[in-house]
Amino acid sequence: MAKPPNKAPRPQGSEYQFRIDAYSPATMPMGRLAQYMAELATLLGERDAVHFRGLTKGSTILNARVDREAMPKVRARVVAVRAGDASGDTQRAFNNLNKLLRADNAVGVLRDAAPRGVVVRFPGRDVAEEKFTVKQQGSIDGIVTGIRGKDSSIHITLQSETQQISGCETTRAIAKQLGAKLFEPVRLFGKGKWTRDADGTWTLENFRVESFEALRETQLTDALAALRDIPTEWGDDAYQELIDMRKGPGGSKNGGH
Repeated sequence: MAKPPNKAPRPQGSEYQFRIDAYSPATMPMGRLAQYMAELATLLGERDAVHFRGLTKGSTILNARVDREAMPKVRARVVAVRAGDASGDTQRAFNNLNKLLRADNAVGVLRDAAPRGVVVRFPGRDVAEEKFTVKQQGSIDGIVTGIRGKDSSIHITLQSETQQISGCETTRAIAKQLGAKLFEPVRLFGKGKWTRDADGTWTLENFRVESFEALRETQLTDALAALRDIPTEWGDDAYQELIDMRKGPGGSKNGGH
């Protein structure tokens, strides 16, 4: 009698478990689970060699298996996160996971299933919501999309790139002049208040418009082209650095600078 074929050997490698002390596999919204999985995949890296192995009951635990050949690189990323030395997309993924956990009123733990495995703790809800506030003269670029108000303070809304900017106020006299620039690009000058949260994101709280100037759609493009003509060496990140310098403290959100 012929013997049944042997089962294929289980691929060797390492396993990681990411535990979220909120929800359960039955109550975790699918969209939220997808967000956690995407950030965890970025943190571990080596995407072609890291595989999802399902959820464990109880608290929500994401199980991931790492192929043997990728183990050293993945382990190095995890060790760097624990030591606070992670950089680039690894650190951003760590920050984003903490942000998700804090929003879900949860904390998280990443465990290496190997003996004496690396453990990374994600403080989540235990991180104090820190805010840093800056009040200063500045400017905001955008397309005028709305002017409203009946009292002495008139509210202005702008479209800056893909973001809608609100919180801008001005006088009736300036608002009347801005009315002639509706749906046109302008640069507003005045005094603003920006706050930075624990994740380093800047948000414009309010901006008092004192003056403005009309802009052309091509002004930034022309300026960059002129700078490129200067005989110097431009790195791969030069364009983004110019954008960041142009936007200033409010650059990551609401278009202020």
